[in-house]
Amino acid sequence: MVTRLRPYLLIAPAVLVLSAFFLFPGMFNFGLSFSKISLFELRQGGTYIGLGNYIELLQDERFYLSLGNTVVWLTMGTVLVRLVLGFGLALLVNSPVLRRLRLAGVARGMLLIPWVTPPVVAVAAWKWLLHGRFGAVNQVLVDIGIINQGIPFLVQTSTVWFAIGIIIVWREVPFVSISILAGLQGIPTELYESVRVEGASSWQTFRFLTLPLLRPVVAITTMLTTIWTFNNFLYVWLTTRGGPGNFTQVLATEMYTQAFTNYRLGYGATIGVMMTLIMIVFAVIYFTRFSRKDLEL
Repeated sequence: MVTRLRPYLLIAPAVLVLSAFFLFPGMFNFGLSFSKISLFELRQGGTYIGLGNYIELLQDERFYLSLGNTVVWLTMGTVLVRLVLGFGLALLVNSPVLRRLRLAGVARGMLLIPWVTPPVVAVAAWKWLLHGRFGAVNQVLVDIGIINQGIPFLVQTSTVWFAIGIIIVWREVPFVSISILAGLQGIPTELYESVRVEGASSWQTFRFLTLPLLRPVVAITTMLTTIWTFNNFLYVWLTTRGGPGNFTQVLATEMYTQAFTNYRLGYGATIGVMMTLIMIVFAVIYFTRFSRKDLEL
């Protein structure tokens, strides 16, 4: 009996910790989504309104604006760029040339600099770099004659998402690069030697050996990066607070605004529940249609 219960007893502390920090708050948030309640009514419990918040949310144009920004600009745009750029940087750091020059360690260290920089510091630095009047980026562009006057990258609608994307990619691309680099270094060198003996070119080696063996790493990295980015609040809030107007409002900032600025805690909780449901659907579809095949290779 004790032997059968041992595995469950061993994982029980971890389950309790996860429940305390994730399950119970999630259930509390789910309960709030059925109430009309503000921050000042937490003790009273608010008023139960059933699906009222969900009906209002599905009729709210701000929700669809935030959803579109989150999916298209915040997630799809930056994740695709990070995957391509991260893949290229991983191949570069893993190249034989850097190893021969004994610069592989230095390259890995430099690659980690953005990742170890606190996000708040990274955003503050980029806001200065992209400043319309005093930013270094504008100064360089004016000096080389590309523009005549500074561009307010984080203020005008034509450039704001481009600027936010640069900040996110610069700060987050090392995670993708290091993950793929680990996958590259996990491929046995004997496999490369055998395909060279068979006369395979560099492109054929990459296409038919490296890429298939990296599919599990790329699949997991893509899923994690997508989920983290979809739920991200920090970058948009620190750069634009959803502005100009509501142009860069995403689901996370909309949830915060409704809950802690407009004091509609129940409505904000509803947005959080919808975000969770969207990511659950994404994860299920991703695993069943894409990742399963990749992870079996």
